Amino acid sequence: MAIITPTLKIVSTASDNTATTGPSAFALNLSQTDSLSVVKHAVNEYTINTAANTLLIDGSELETAFVPGTNGCFLYFKNTSPIQVGDPLADNTEVICVGLVEDGVTPTTDDATTDLTLNNTSSLRSFSLRAGEFAFFPFDFCGDIVAQATANDQTLEVIRFNRT
Repeated sequence: MAIITPTLKIVSTASDNTATTGPSAFALNLSQTDSLSVVKHAVNEYTINTAANTLLIDGSELETAFVPGTNGCFLYFKNTSPIQVGDPLADNTEVICVGLVEDGVTPTTDDATTDLTLNNTSSLRSFSLRAGEFAFFPFDFCGDIVAQATANDQTLEVIRFNRT
């Protein structure tokens, strides 16, 4: 058994701060740390393109019991694509769209129906990461995780820590 210790810290100033305007009327200073028991990990880097979905995690290949809170993993995703010149918050050309989908479901890639890059609620997109952005979350291996990019040759780092 091994232990990982993820820490999330979110700090912002109040919206009336003249030096650096924050998102709310009050200053924010949140910090959360946890010790998580894991048995193994896997590190992968994927090249994500526009014309096809990339299967990142095949849940049924990794687990058969699916016991809530027992089976599964903790995932770290980071869009490692280079940040484009200009304002990275305004530049949406380097986006990786990620979908947590039912086992065996493959979203379309035709800019219609369930396409991960579609700009409406029919998309099977669960979240998106701009260049430099990251996510850390638990996943119980129920279903699959797929990705598609808004521009070709985007890179996504995925680290999977299996629960004990």
